[in-house]
Amino acid sequence: MADLNIQNIDPSKFTHVGKNIKESQAIKRESMSYYQDALRRLKKNIPAMISFWILVFFMIMAIIGPIISYKLYGHTYKKQNLQEQNQTPFMSNARSITMIANDVFDYDDYSSNFRKSKVTFRNVRFKSAGEIAFKIGNASEESWQGDKKEYELRITVDNSDTWNSVVKKLNDAGEKILNEDPDFRGITFTKKGRNLTIKTHGEKWFNKKYWLGTDEFGRDLWTRLWEGARVSFFIAITSVLFSVLIGIVYGGIAGYKGGKVDTFMMRIVEILMTVPSLLYIILLLTVMEPGLKPIIIVLSCTSWMGTARLVRGEVMRLKHSEYVIAAQALGADTKRILFKHLIPNTMGPLLVNMTMMVPSMIFSEAFLSFIGLGMPAPFASWGVLANQGANVFRQFPHQLIIPAVVISLTMLSFNLLGDGLRDALDPRLRQ
Repeated sequence: MADLNIQNIDPSKFTHVGKNIKESQAIKRESMSYYQDALRRLKKNIPAMISFWILVFFMIMAIIGPIISYKLYGHTYKKQNLQEQNQTPFMSNARSITMIANDVFDYDDYSSNFRKSKVTFRNVRFKSAGEIAFKIGNASEESWQGDKKEYELRITVDNSDTWNSVVKKLNDAGEKILNEDPDFRGITFTKKGRNLTIKTHGEKWFNKKYWLGTDEFGRDLWTRLWEGARVSFFIAITSVLFSVLIGIVYGGIAGYKGGKVDTFMMRIVEILMTVPSLLYIILLLTVMEPGLKPIIIVLSCTSWMGTARLVRGEVMRLKHSEYVIAAQALGADTKRILFKHLIPNTMGPLLVNMTMMVPSMIFSEAFLSFIGLGMPAPFASWGVLANQGANVFRQFPHQLIIPAVVISLTMLSFNLLGDGLRDALDPRLRQ
């Protein structure tokens, strides 16, 4: 291929375009403010947005959850019904099993489900001839089994019997009771290895009246969960607002004044921060009446120090900026400079700090309620529900698992949202 000779190119085949002044001065993308750009970047953070919508869902349910259950079934967070206590989200009318006589076998130990409709005796071994008897059903469990019927299953074991014949006698006795009364619903005895398993039969269904079950006093856990969300969110958000307000004023004054004023004020903060805040909280609540207001006051008074240090640092960084010097030259007083020029420019880090403080407040309230220094009975909060559920965890694990999952999700969501806000509000990460 012959080399291209630029001298032989015909200039008539080209058109001179020149500069397009209008195009060069056109705005290529829509103009956005600082917070609009931060919102755009936050929306691209998928974990933060998922966390945001989880928190929105919880807050909406805190408002409408108790209203729904009250309108449909008349439930309130303090309404008791001892005849329907300790129900679960999924019900079964299988009858409970209670051994009332045993002359025949020994065993090491036994295990059962929470209603004792399935019982397993471990390492069973023959002892002697005699009687075995079980009570099937319990009149006090009418809300579960659908009636107050109780049955007695009893057999006699001879010296010539083996485990196979004993199990057959027990199953035959169960079949006899079932034939006489179909409401008995049946029972099965199984010998597998060295273990004897007894299981009563029944139907299972979703609890349409109590969607999350009931507690030991028959109170609706759905209503108490979302009523507790109201209390926990109100305490956390109100405490954060008060503590941030105190921290802004204290830290702003210390940072702007500087010198001896700053040194004196920050030494006080450092002395207060040397003692764990939880110790302050416990000591204060032991001398105050338990309730909503004391908890808010105590949490607010023990959580402002971190905000004060944050605001002080931001104010010290910004107070030598040109716009502050200009305001001083125009005769603006300290109050105007502080609250009109300096504090608004610290809102980015403050928003992140507030988002991180909310889960801390929720956990503090839950912990206080868990140790008995939180909301008094019959008020509900997530900590109260966790405390009550822990007492019956072995029998009714859902009463602890449900509030624990909600608390964990809330704290995780606030932390992920706080991380997303921190990244979105940082101009250095702008793309």
